[in-house]
Amino acid sequence: MNTLILFAGLVTGQPQPAPPATFHSPVPLAAKGDIKAGPPLVHTFELWHNAPAGTVTITKVEAGCGCLRQTLSSGVLQPGERAKLTLEVNTLTQPDGPNRWQAVVSYKLEAPGAKVQVGEVLLQITATLSRDITVNPPQLAFSSAGEASQTLTLTDRRAKPLTVLKAASSSQHLTTEVAPAAKAATGRTQTVTIKLSATAPTGHRDEVVVLYTDDPAYPELRVPVRVLKRAAGAVTATPEAVNVRFAANQKEVSTLVQLRSPDGKAVSAAGAESDHPGVQVKSSTGSGPVATVRITVTEAASTQAGQCTVRVRLKEPTASEVAIPVSWTGGKR
Repeated sequence: MNTLILFAGLVTGQPQPAPPATFHSPVPLAAKGDIKAGPPLVHTFELWHNAPAGTVTITKVEAGCGCLRQTLSSGVLQPGERAKLTLEVNTLTQPDGPNRWQAVVSYKLEAPGAKVQVGEVLLQITATLSRDITVNPPQLAFSSAGEASQTLTLTDRRAKPLTVLKAASSSQHLTTEVAPAAKAATGRTQTVTIKLSATAPTGHRDEVVVLYTDDPAYPELRVPVRVLKRAAGAVTATPEAVNVRFAANQKEVSTLVQLRSPDGKAVSAAGAESDHPGVQVKSSTGSGPVATVRITVTEAASTQAGQCTVRVRLKEPTASEVAIPVSWTGGKR
């Protein structure tokens, strides 16, 4: 009898597992193992509404990397309902080796007679990337007042290399031209020229160029393209776009950008900021023929590839704004 009482006391004294959160993902981590870079990496997470009453509204899904595309099946859930969030990683722009991508789902729970609850759900995908093919650069940025062009180079080191059959863009103002493949010391290469039309409207847009191949393992390769079309006569930035490549174990990289007026007028900056928390910006003070902006991609952003826009507010020659596309590759750790 005493043994039974002691056993019952031990059982009741043990901590019980916590019940599932009101709104959660039953499997918030997707470990993909070793994969080849190039094709998109896609995973769908389930989000469950477990509360006995009330409405869950997903207020925001914030990705930790510009390489992530997201699709949410439903933003409003009743008790017992589930939503699906699909995340697609553009592995073409990501570094070799171990990688981790994450998204934060913000939500609120509104129930009759109760205080509104808010919370977040962290979702993560991990994978170790290696590659047989490379596209250089893995992402493009245009900043121009007129026509401009850039060239992508695809290199395949395999014994049976792929061929790019055609290329297409998401914008009628971006045209593509695929050149024949050629042998090189590092493998077989093929170039694709991307042209920005002089008639493209002013402003900033995010586009994509898709390379279609004859290889079923790499049916298409998606290259992000950030376009900034400036008005004629506006202050120009040199370089027009910043592309940063981290070396192994390098913690931060800085680039100096110069701003000039085409007619030689004085230029002065009122301030500058980045739309990415891991990219710091500092602009020069005073007025002169050249204004400078130092753009630093910090350690906080260095672990994976990304892109952002730096916006410089000008006081002279007129009150205006210059946008500078910034992209970077992640460094190995």
